[in-house]
Amino acid sequence: MLPADPFSPGSIRVYGIHVSKAAPIARLDEVQGDMNTHDGYVMDVAYPPHFHKEIQPVWLASLAQFLGTAAPDITRPYSCCELGCGMGINLLVAAATNPLGQFVGVDANDKALAIARAAAKSVGLTNVHFVHADFAHFAQSNNLFFDFIVSHGVWSWIAPNQQRNILQLVAKFLKPKGLFYLHYMCHPGATPMVPIQALLNDLAKQLPGTSEEKLSAALDFVCQLDLAGAFVDQPQLSDKIRALKQKPPGYLAHDFLTDHWAPQHSVDIHRLVAQAGMTFLGSANALENLDKLSVPGAMQPLLSNLASPALRERVKDLARNQHQRSDLFQRAPTPLGQQDALRQVDALRFQALPKASLPGAVTFKTPIGEIQGPSEVFSPPLERLAEGPATFAELRQLPAFSDALGTLSQSLQMLMWNGDIHPQRPDGLDTSEHVSRLAAWIERNQLKLQIAADCGTAVHRLDDD
Repeated sequence: MLPADPFSPGSIRVYGIHVSKAAPIARLDEVQGDMNTHDGYVMDVAYPPHFHKEIQPVWLASLAQFLGTAAPDITRPYSCCELGCGMGINLLVAAATNPLGQFVGVDANDKALAIARAAAKSVGLTNVHFVHADFAHFAQSNNLFFDFIVSHGVWSWIAPNQQRNILQLVAKFLKPKGLFYLHYMCHPGATPMVPIQALLNDLAKQLPGTSEEKLSAALDFVCQLDLAGAFVDQPQLSDKIRALKQKPPGYLAHDFLTDHWAPQHSVDIHRLVAQAGMTFLGSANALENLDKLSVPGAMQPLLSNLASPALRERVKDLARNQHQRSDLFQRAPTPLGQQDALRQVDALRFQALPKASLPGAVTFKTPIGEIQGPSEVFSPPLERLAEGPATFAELRQLPAFSDALGTLSQSLQMLMWNGDIHPQRPDGLDTSEHVSRLAAWIERNQLKLQIAADCGTAVHRLDDD
């Protein structure tokens, strides 16, 4: 049981945090403030719903095991902190489906946290705790230690001093073997949008109305520039600008109306995180750990000749035109030998998800184009998992993988990335009561999520494109 909230909501003045990050799960007027922005951040617009499977503990622990390191033991009580949790949808799912976990969410927006707390109370969750604080106050006042610290959609939108506060938190409160997930915008994919974001933000400051109204008017002007030929020599940028018109203004206001919008080079991020005592493991995006599938074939020999891991990541970013990264770091990792690594992966149990592809060839739509997954590789695991859950050890007994462990590992990670399968929770505990209540709450609030309780996660519903 977590201690009582050591912070008094309303007693902490919040500065320099990207706020209101999560989904609108009540009336919009419940999350609107009196001012449009606060220290350069949008305050008067609710953020659209976003659930991220990559920050759930079962996913993170499984990816770390695939990457050959000893992950936090989630068969025993563990703890997880989300920095910038917004209204807490990720933590609500995690807490309802992972009874051994204790979860803490930190955010600057007390109105968003009030909704998160009310939701947790209505579901009957006692293993999730929401803290109203900026990262500096939390770093000073927190006395808990965590097996997982995650932050999605925050780093690239906050001031450098708040980024340092995140790293201070990780350095002080992440346990040995603990995993740190950091999502951020990166070069070169996000680079072309730097001047567009600056223009949208500057225009919005000169316009009246709400943040949504300002963003819409500013975007209309940028589209007029596009029609006038301002980006005729940058057709990809022109396409991106036109695509923005199809997205909700509330989402765009949060994305672009900030004074601290800044993509970074992965090598610079890795250097900063290393100074906080973390070692880069790989990506929480399973596809990005498979160079043979995520990097153009002609570039792979050049990539393999680079001795520096940081330099390889930089080249992979170029190869993929990467615009955002979901990096996974670990404190004091324990690299495993081949047999120990196989032993822990053997124990992973997988199940098919509701959106699973049918047996046969699978088409994967990747950032470098479509990849045709051959039937002889993907049919066997899909057919077996359609019958019921199976461990890696059981799947490698299939004839197609008897002498091809690497192929099995890659195929399972591709199917995980594609949303076809997912590792199961290893604890086997009953979560039906809380899951049923959370599912009802999700339905009432019209969130397009379906809980996958045995996997400790949720999936986007079939009718959600």
